[in-house]
Amino acid sequence: MRRSVVLVVFATFAALATASCSSSGSNASPLVAPISGRLPAISGSTLTGGRITPADYRGKVIVLTFWNPGCPPCRKEMPALRSDWAALRPLGVQFISVLYVGGDWPKDVNGAVDYMRTEGLSYPGIVDENSSLARATHIPGIPVTIVADASGHMRYQILGGVKPGELIGLVSRLSGSS
Repeated sequence: MRRSVVLVVFATFAALATASCSSSGSNASPLVAPISGRLPAISGSTLTGGRITPADYRGKVIVLTFWNPGCPPCRKEMPALRSDWAALRPLGVQFISVLYVGGDWPKDVNGAVDYMRTEGLSYPGIVDENSSLARATHIPGIPVTIVADASGHMRYQILGGVKPGELIGLVSRLSGSS
């Protein structure tokens, strides 16, 4: 067990070194890791002034994306997110974007809204004001995407940018293993 923990920690740091915003723009594939635990409740005001509550996504597969418009790898993954969202939305999969702020990442709500609109993404987004959602889901940086099953259990974490079709494959694995 201890060896497994060490390997997961090593893999996480290796992935961040090659695929996150702190990188110099590597084209390395992101790391997809199985994870576990309950997805924390996501509720509050959305970036566009609406509200989101757990009732909005209860019983649905959730794709939770942590990003910031100032993060180049986050911007680079947007076309893949848009494509996979278009394919998964009719199946009832709920995407939620999380504007990651704090540290060196600015709270640029207008920039996030404008960028999502430019990219054709209209799924709800929230601001993680004090990084409580980031801490509860144990994300090590951005971009990170979490896939949770319909019972609210986190199943996969993608470190680094999402590749086209990747989320479709992960969601399909969920339906094959449920």
